[in-house]
Amino acid sequence: MEDLAARYANRAVRSIFIYTREAHPGENLPPLSSMEDKRDHAGQFRAEANINRQILLDDMAGTAHHTYGLLPNMTWIVGRGGFIHYKASWTAVEDIEEALGNALTYQENRVAKQLVPFFSERAASYERDQERLRAGLIRAGQQAVDDMARAMKNNKTAKPKSPEIAPGGTGNYYQPGEDD
Repeated sequence: MEDLAARYANRAVRSIFIYTREAHPGENLPPLSSMEDKRDHAGQFRAEANINRQILLDDMAGTAHHTYGLLPNMTWIVGRGGFIHYKASWTAVEDIEEALGNALTYQENRVAKQLVPFFSERAASYERDQERLRAGLIRAGQQAVDDMARAMKNNKTAKPKSPEIAPGGTGNYYQPGEDD
């Protein structure tokens, strides 16, 4: 995200990071108990992940986290006036760059071409950077490493509730013939 933010900084795009909570707490980075803890953890994250973007701290009640979705790695593109151009439950740089390009094209051409905004939803997938994930878990502590290992084991052995639901995914998937 840092490279993307830098590439678009000269196009009236401001990219911020909202630090909400410790996604994978462990003994080194335990669950947050104060704003001072949050400030310290965010500072460590900034240094270790080379974050150049502004980092804002959510309050201890998680007001921003609750307002913008409770997932740990969401991305939103909000235009002037609060128009939501993009909302994703996971930060996937390539997808965000495409959406950002679309949002800027819309903004630059909306009046001249009489563009009409509309919303669409789609499912996408993201291949997690396992090395970065592991580094973050190790930073938090062995408890975080063990918790993730348990979650991954449970995810691999979980059976989908029905054939319409993809293993490891959620949603209702159309099967031809269902509505005939």
